[in-house]
Amino acid sequence: MTDHKPRYQMIIDYYKEHVAAGLLKAGDKLPNGPEIAQQFGVSAITVTHAMRQLETMGYVKRIKKAGTFVTEPPSGKPGDSAKAAGYGTLPADPTRGGASAIASAAPLPIPVISLVMPFNENIGYEMFRGVEEECAERGFYVTFHNSRYDDAVERAIIQKLAKDRVSGIIVYPVSSYKNIDVFGSLAIDGIPYALIDRSVDGLDAPLVISDNTAAGRSIASHLIGLGHRQLAFVCPIWNEAVSISDRYKGYCSALIEAGIAPKPEWLITLEAGHGQGQGQPSDSSDGSGQRNEVQDAEVLLERLLTVDPPPTAAVVVNDYSAANLLKAALQRGIGVPGCLSITGFDNLSFTSHLEVPLTTVEQDFYGIGREAARLVLAPAEERAGAKIVLPTKLVDRESSGAPQQV
Repeated sequence: MTDHKPRYQMIIDYYKEHVAAGLLKAGDKLPNGPEIAQQFGVSAITVTHAMRQLETMGYVKRIKKAGTFVTEPPSGKPGDSAKAAGYGTLPADPTRGGASAIASAAPLPIPVISLVMPFNENIGYEMFRGVEEECAERGFYVTFHNSRYDDAVERAIIQKLAKDRVSGIIVYPVSSYKNIDVFGSLAIDGIPYALIDRSVDGLDAPLVISDNTAAGRSIASHLIGLGHRQLAFVCPIWNEAVSISDRYKGYCSALIEAGIAPKPEWLITLEAGHGQGQGQPSDSSDGSGQRNEVQDAEVLLERLLTVDPPPTAAVVVNDYSAANLLKAALQRGIGVPGCLSITGFDNLSFTSHLEVPLTTVEQDFYGIGREAARLVLAPAEERAGAKIVLPTKLVDRESSGAPQQV
């Protein structure tokens, strides 16, 4: 008698019957745990146990941060190949081979697009919002994953998402020079993906990016227009991304157009072999492998000031590095912009609230996210090798000004 069934079995039977009757179809999202618990008058633990059993049988797939989705076993019965695979398949076309067509059908992707970035969603909020709004209009859910600027974490996340059969993956890569095999595997396995902000060197992958070369040219031209003739390009870690080298190309282009020959010592980094090459990279980690950005800024400022003659302006590769350099300069009594003009890149929200509001370049983060979602949801023939380049905008604030007259 059904009255004597375990409570978790009642939940299992309910969803199995709804799938069999066609009331729930592959890709449908189930209510969340508390809603199911309230519906059946059971505890959260009971719901969790039922969902695990349904997943083992191949009826559902749980995606972290997205929810639980119907996958539908190939034959509509538990214990078949779906139990081993953990996924459902597309229903068979009755005109094309019946059960044999079911057995050969490809796994049905879950209606989830996953966004992988090297920082938390607060920093990447506008990108996330762009992805989410585009996906919502198409009937897709979005999950967010933080790779923490760690290529091993990025690798593990992408491989797990591929195994979960999400419908697409959008990645802001940790580096332009790592994990090419992982991205290559996505292409080989036919899993839709797109990159944002930076490409992966050697890979012709779908990409949405700002016009970094034009942006580097615009910020350097702005400083030249103020009267600066000695401009440093400050980049803590040089060998990180193609987008960084593109900003540097734009900076060099602006100098050359103004009749100023770029000098190697004006490239200020933490690494040996670039700029002045003053010894080895500074050891400013906190013991956990994480860099101390405040100490890094002090090293970068010291290297900038040892250039003879010292640059009167610094084009810094991003807003965080620019803000730390600005604070380091002020702490040493160096006036900004009086003695040193400093510019950033990104126009993050805090830049207008610094001790000296930061001149920077604004990226269209929302547009990048939205275009990336459109790209990953596009047909394969439109996605292959696609590159979408979005314009940037100069934001002029108090951290840049005319150089002091000597």
